[in-house]
This record gives sequence, C-alpha cells and structure tokens, in this order.
Amino acid sequence: MQGVILAGGKGTRLQPLTNSVPKLLIEINNEPLIAHLLRHLKQNGCNDIIICTGHLGDKISHHLETNSYDMTIHQSRETKPLGTGGALESIKNSLEDDFFILYGDVYTSIDLNKMHEFHKKKNAAITAVIHPTSHPEDSDLVELDSNFRITRILKKPNNQIPINPHSLAAIYIGNSQIKNFLNIDTPFDIAHDLLPKLLDENIPVFGYNTSELIMDIGTHERLKKAQKLLKT
Repeated sequence: MQGVILAGGKGTRLQPLTNSVPKLLIEINNEPLIAHLLRHLKQNGCNDIIICTGHLGDKISHHLETNSYDMTIHQSRETKPLGTGGALESIKNSLEDDFFILYGDVYTSIDLNKMHEFHKKKNAAITAVIHPTSHPEDSDLVELDSNFRITRILKKPNNQIPINPHSLAAIYIGNSQIKNFLNIDTPFDIAHDLLPKLLDENIPVFGYNTSELIMDIGTHERLKKAQKLLKT
C-alpha cells in the first residue's frame, strides 16, 4: 500500500505556534508528529510515502534529510494553497490503485490493514474513517445507510445535529476512481468538495466506523489534550 500525508496548510488554528513550526513537526510524546505517522504507516505495510507540503515545507524537507525512516519518501510542495483535494490532484499520476490518505494534524493508532479489508469488501471508491464525536457543532458529519454507505455530508458548522453524530476523522483510503473527480484550479477540499461530488455521481463512498485512537491536534486545546494523554 501507498501512503499520502497531506500537510500543506498553514495551521491557522494553532497560530502563533505554526508561524514558525509546521504541524508535522509539532512534538507529541517527545517526537515530532511526522515520526509517529511514518512509523505507523510502516507498521501497517506502507513503505512508499508521498508528503504534500506547502507552508514551511522547507523545514519538513530538512527534517527528512537529517532523519532516516528507512522508507521511500517523496515530497510534493505546492506554491499556492490547493486544499486537500487539490494536493491529491497535483500528485494523481503517482498514485497507485489503493492509497491511504492521512491529514498532517492527526495522531492515530488505527489498524489500517483492517480498514483496507473493509474498503475492498465494500468495493468503495473512497472509504472515510468516521467516529462518534463529542464536538459535532464544529465537525464535518456524515449520514449513513444501514450498510455504512455515506449518503450525505453535513458541512461544519452544524446547527441541526443528528442523534448519535459521527464525524469524518481525516483518514481515508482512495482508489483510482476518484482521480477523475479531483480539481486543482481552485482550492479543493476532500470533505467539502470531492465527497459531495462523488455522492452526486452515485460513486460508492463508505464510512469506516471505529473507536480506535484518532486525535485531531489542530487546535491548542486538542494539542494539549493529546500531549497530556500520550505523555510517558
């Protein structure tokens, strides 16, 4: 399997910290987040990695040049904000049939191999990790049928919150079907643009429901919570 880490954003919610440190280099449990993500991908059979960078991408490059991860790591640096979907468009010719997509502000211990089994069983074009959320008002929520096929995306912020809300968790598996639906002309987002487009075309999009550890570290409050929980 191939892994893609999307880390082109400015980390606006973590400013002023991210004015000088890219999110991938923020330390959790005495190591930068990038080290955790790469190790986790490797443990799940991913040795071919593409990291999409933008803001402070030179610092990520320097880190990779001075640290060995014993993996094949390619970098794609955007010169203007492309959004998560636009970043995928910029590397689509390098993408294999199935590939993991992880956002660069998520700490996780999810079993990616088990998720891939689900993805193949459902014959999904893209599978999105979903989980129960304690902050549905500022999360992108999903509606599902009884087979866990996603039928609607509820874009944040949410005023009408369904019972037992589930949110998108910024981890996906995509396959070659989605390449024709990507856009690079304007900033293009996976959750807000790509998934609704796939749903409109009746392309199979599934939700992988899990209670495994997935922590968004994209705000100061959530970063402190992760650092406290994972401190050894």
